[in-house]
Amino acid sequence: MEVKMFLRCFVLRCFIGLFFSILAVNGYSGTLDAVRQQFEIYQRFPGEIEILSTDDLSEIDNVLARTEAKRLTVREELDKALRERQPNKDLPSPLFAEVSLPPFMYYVAVERAHARRSLAQDKPDEVAESIRYVYHLAEELSLSGSLEWRAAAARIRLQMLETAQSLLLHPRCRKEHHEALHKIFENQINRRTTDAVIWTRYREEGKQFFAGIGQHGLDKMVSPELLKELMDRDAFSGYEKAMARRTAHDRSVFHRVSEAVIESCSVPFFQRQPVLRQLEHELRTQRGTAAEPVFALLLLRDVSRYMQLFAQERSGIELAYLALSASLGKHNHNNTMQNFLTGREYEIRLITDGVMCTYEGNIKPFYVPYR
Repeated sequence: MEVKMFLRCFVLRCFIGLFFSILAVNGYSGTLDAVRQQFEIYQRFPGEIEILSTDDLSEIDNVLARTEAKRLTVREELDKALRERQPNKDLPSPLFAEVSLPPFMYYVAVERAHARRSLAQDKPDEVAESIRYVYHLAEELSLSGSLEWRAAAARIRLQMLETAQSLLLHPRCRKEHHEALHKIFENQINRRTTDAVIWTRYREEGKQFFAGIGQHGLDKMVSPELLKELMDRDAFSGYEKAMARRTAHDRSVFHRVSEAVIESCSVPFFQRQPVLRQLEHELRTQRGTAAEPVFALLLLRDVSRYMQLFAQERSGIELAYLALSASLGKHNHNNTMQNFLTGREYEIRLITDGVMCTYEGNIKPFYVPYR
């Protein structure tokens, strides 16, 4: 059964990819396009991200030397984006976005490797700059309606917390680096996109997707071979004959459930669990039925997982910010902050040589030594 579901999902994603390769605008303008142009070479050198993640500085140096000009060009584009705030236009669809992510992840891998090498060379200023620019990229990715891109931004932010922790533990780290990191995390909090906005954008992307299905039909969008394979599946039986009705049903399910998801965002993540479980149960019971809303189910897959990731990202950023605030004497201990993920307060401990901040369920506290 699990294999069958996997194959079904795989075929569906192939179908969706083909749909958007036909209908979507090729390319997109703005800062993200500039990053893509610089680092799309990743497609031809897929093993280099593994090299960049190693501790072998000699191997890392070879890749960094070859990508240095590209890395600096991307930094210039990110600076330009902050000054001019030009929108990223014609972004990929939410169901076709993951194929466009590799160039951005390659840039992040280069900056992280550059930061590791800079630490080894006792250059903490360079590490702080790498963190700042990667967070700028995460902000650009977060503006998309794509859940894949927004999730990538969350993972990038969490990864860079490890880089920030390494910087703070370095013997040449000074108070000015604490101040720089504090400002970076403060900006991340102030510029945060709310979950309601994230899911509202995604709902609009879904509406466009359904409009495309209704306008073109399956036979105009896929090869005869793939169409036959789709039609042989129970969920697709008779789909083409009743395209308007089935698409309308899928659209109705997607709209109703996505509305409920957006409404759930009025409370913190830890209070949404009952609503999310109910929605997931409702969708699960429709799988394999004659009226299975195939595309609605695909669009709404892993809602809880995405929400949890975004909550973890928020908790990680707040954790670092609170620890740095306390170390710099900027935290008011009379004002407590509730953790969005767990509902419990963050714990800030002032110890002999620094500040330790954690929250329930997190096995990695954030530590800031006094300088």
